[in-house]
Amino acid sequence: MGDGFFQAYLVAQIVFLNPEGQSTAAGVAKAYAILVVPFSVVGPLTGVFIDRWSRRRILAITTVVKAAGAIALLPLGGESTLLYAPALLIVSLNRFFLTTATSSIPALVADENLLIANSMSTVGGTVATFAGIVVGTKLADPAGPRAVIAVAAVSWPLASILALRISTSLTPERAAGPVTSELRRVGRDLVAGARRLAATPSAVGPITTISLDQFVIGFVTVLSLVVFKQEFHQGVGSYGNIVAAGGAGVLAGTLTVGLFEGRLTKPLIVAGAFAISAVTCLAVAPVVTGLTIVLVSFVLGLTFAWKKIPVDTMAQEAVPDRYRGRVFAVYDITYSMSRVVAAGLAIVLVPHVSTGWLLGGTGVLYLVWTPALPVWVRRPRFVDVRFYAGGRGDEVPRSIVFAGEEDAVEVLRSVVEEREGVRRRRFRVRTADGEQLEIVAEDVPAARWSIERSD
Repeated sequence: MGDGFFQAYLVAQIVFLNPEGQSTAAGVAKAYAILVVPFSVVGPLTGVFIDRWSRRRILAITTVVKAAGAIALLPLGGESTLLYAPALLIVSLNRFFLTTATSSIPALVADENLLIANSMSTVGGTVATFAGIVVGTKLADPAGPRAVIAVAAVSWPLASILALRISTSLTPERAAGPVTSELRRVGRDLVAGARRLAATPSAVGPITTISLDQFVIGFVTVLSLVVFKQEFHQGVGSYGNIVAAGGAGVLAGTLTVGLFEGRLTKPLIVAGAFAISAVTCLAVAPVVTGLTIVLVSFVLGLTFAWKKIPVDTMAQEAVPDRYRGRVFAVYDITYSMSRVVAAGLAIVLVPHVSTGWLLGGTGVLYLVWTPALPVWVRRPRFVDVRFYAGGRGDEVPRSIVFAGEEDAVEVLRSVVEEREGVRRRRFRVRTADGEQLEIVAEDVPAARWSIERSD
């Protein structure tokens, strides 16, 4: 909840109390940069330290230091550049804290209760953050931003006290390697994850799609704040209305997305959500009012859940377990940075294009992308196949090379087939981690092998 109050403080201080001559869009871009950039940069590195330090101590110390950063913000105004250092410190430590909390759950909860524990953590954290934002923004107008950050400064030490009540130190059992080598490994893993992602259409398509959705949501959020502040002359509480509507939409979407399972494929669920987003934005574009902006926020929150949950599932299914950490680290960065890029674009467009046209343009973008994912996930995946001796006749594969990484395989089945006069070879192989692949190519030299199926 303290994080929610902190976000409300940033919006109040940077966006609504910005100096004369600074646009609202520029203020939102600064707030996004503070909230997102450190989150994305620090994120991949946190595991190096979490795997070698007491996690209970991390949970306790980071919250106390965040509180100290909040206290340092109390005397600073929106026009002061000094507020950025404590704010960046708080956000960076927050990523450290959240990753530590998530990684601690399996050590504290029995395996049979892990799913419900993760659900409680995710839903509880999200609801508490939304509550902090909504209450904080409503408090900011009558009491001022300093009152909001003061609440955060009180909340975080209480979290530290709760962390200290954990009965075990949560120190990792396995000793980690040297810090420098582990940090270098993080860089290599990010490159490997990006290569694996780029070579897997059924993963890169969904991730690109949800990142585009985040880009549009970020753009519409900036646009909404501009409308409320500059056109309707409302205060920071209007941001709370946007967040509350979007949060209600996300909750409704999370509760209802299961209704589509079994009726539609995951790509079609996402495509339908894009179509609903498009229709809503296009319908509201000619009539931009406070009520219609809140309606758009609710619908985008609703359809976001209908996109995000199938997308995460598709990405998980498309990538073998041993690569998921690396792929999802890249996913996390692209997903988070989309809103920063959107805010940067808003700085350029908002002063020169009317709100209706911008909202209509986002509707067109949603509409154009609607059929993209179902088409994208059907694109073939190609692999290099290495044989024991050349790849002709009765020879069988010994390994496959995918995204620059070679995996040994065991051949389960071999078939030579002929379709429409074209002779093709087909193998069913099993990788070292148990994944089964159906690979096929024309029976000619230098033929390109594609993965037709993976289980």
